[in-house]
Amino acid sequence: MKTNDYLLLLDADDTLWESALFFERTEHDFLNLMTALGLAAEKVRRIVHRKDVERLSVTGYGARPYMDTLRLIMLDLVPETPSWAMTAMDDIQKNLLYHPVILFPGVIGTLADMKKLPVKTIVYTMGEKDHQTDKFERSGLSSYVDELRIVPVKNVNALRDVLVYADVEPRNCIIVGNSPRSDINPALSVGAIAVHVARDRTWAAEREDFIDPGSVVTIESFNELSGILERFLKNKNTFN
Repeated sequence: MKTNDYLLLLDADDTLWESALFFERTEHDFLNLMTALGLAAEKVRRIVHRKDVERLSVTGYGARPYMDTLRLIMLDLVPETPSWAMTAMDDIQKNLLYHPVILFPGVIGTLADMKKLPVKTIVYTMGEKDHQTDKFERSGLSSYVDELRIVPVKNVNALRDVLVYADVEPRNCIIVGNSPRSDINPALSVGAIAVHVARDRTWAAEREDFIDPGSVVTIESFNELSGILERFLKNKNTFN
């Protein structure tokens, strides 16, 4: 890419398709299992949330590390775990890893519209490479975007690496995502354009205050993105 071209980085989980919903269902199933093993659901829930945040610096993001955390909690609380409970955990993991990829309303149409614009589009997501690649392939979006890029964690350094790779100045990069921590604040930190897709479900570890709220463009639906992008290009890097 030339340095004066535009780059659009699209988050995947909970921006293009449902993700948090399936983690919530996994937690619900796990708590039901732990209740069946004689433990109080609310106590286990508090442990899950604490351990989930603690593990990030060690395991990084991903469905399998999350399931590993749940298994360790179960084995710690129920050392002599019965075989039927282990089988249930296997089923819970399968449901999380291979859940259907449900696109949000307007994603296909909006991406089709944006292909007409002079913008390179990269789906920029984090987690385990095989799991994220599988979801992307099943999403049917490969023909609507230029590339998929998967990183272990999305932060300022990872974003800078993407900008160098794409040979794009931060001011010519638009980052779209639902996470203040992984999408919006890294964008603001490097001087890129940040578009926040407001979602009811946002994982607790991804919530934090915007470092510059006045610079964030917030949309309620992915349908709004093509209009936002057209206005940005027309007005030469501003939304005014």
